[in-house]
Amino acid sequence: MATAGPPHYASWVPPTGHSAPSTAGVDEVRTIFVLGFPPDVKERELQNLLRWWPGYEASQMNFKGDQPMGFALFTSAAAAMAAKDALQNLVFDLETSSTLRAEMAKKNLYVKRGVTGMGTETPPFDQSKRLRTAGDYTSQYAPPGGFAPAPASWVPQSYIPPAGSFDPYAGYCMPPLQPVAQPLVTSVAPVAPAGYVPMQNTKDNPPCNTLFVGNLGESTNEAELRGIFSGQPGFRQMKVLRQGRSTVCFIEFADVNSAIAVHNNLQGAIVMSSDRGGMRLQYSKNPFGRKKEFMNNHQENGAPGVPTRDTNT
Repeated sequence: MATAGPPHYASWVPPTGHSAPSTAGVDEVRTIFVLGFPPDVKERELQNLLRWWPGYEASQMNFKGDQPMGFALFTSAAAAMAAKDALQNLVFDLETSSTLRAEMAKKNLYVKRGVTGMGTETPPFDQSKRLRTAGDYTSQYAPPGGFAPAPASWVPQSYIPPAGSFDPYAGYCMPPLQPVAQPLVTSVAPVAPAGYVPMQNTKDNPPCNTLFVGNLGESTNEAELRGIFSGQPGFRQMKVLRQGRSTVCFIEFADVNSAIAVHNNLQGAIVMSSDRGGMRLQYSKNPFGRKKEFMNNHQENGAPGVPTRDTNT
């Protein structure tokens, strides 16, 4: 099998943090190792990066060599191979031009339940830490099984929205939304998009339950947006932000699968009240439920900042 990294990396094996019952001849290799991280990478960044892939079980960083190396264990060899292929040549950090290289390990990473790696208790996923990964998570990786999106009733059968250009707003903090126990019931009549246009979206974020909606004109009608999204399965609530000539929107769904379906089905959908063409849908870097501080140094192309204070929709 052709590899992206030097041949000697194939001899690396993950460190054994804990003993495990022998499964020689039974347990298939389902661990990958990942190179190409910048020197200041944190273990939580590896966890944040991989936890979205189906079959992910545990991960661990090794800082003992010349460069940081990550190991990740999956539920099956097929899941490990899918993650390996998706991570290959992924740009992890634009500022340092760090590009990842992933290969199958020689043996599995063993962990105890509730423990990741070298005796460190597994912390809860820290969504308050901004992922710096800038790669395309969708162009080469199609989530298997239950992650397959459901088709939208009004999407033309001949149209498959292509992927598109990075919107700097998607990296900003999502303002806190009001928690809801049940999906919101709204009297807004469902609205079908006026059409679809190809939308480039090559640098998306990992799938989560919150979508960022960009490429909206200042004249965009909130009621029209709500009519388009409120009828989608799993819709919970929507937040529209206006600042200057820019309008952005965050949509929360009940689960990741619902967000994936809408992300795929409404990519490039045209909003009649907007003068900028199709919508650009990206997964938010700050999923619903976590409050983050606004980072001025993340502004790009002079785009105005998104306020982090809560405002009523």
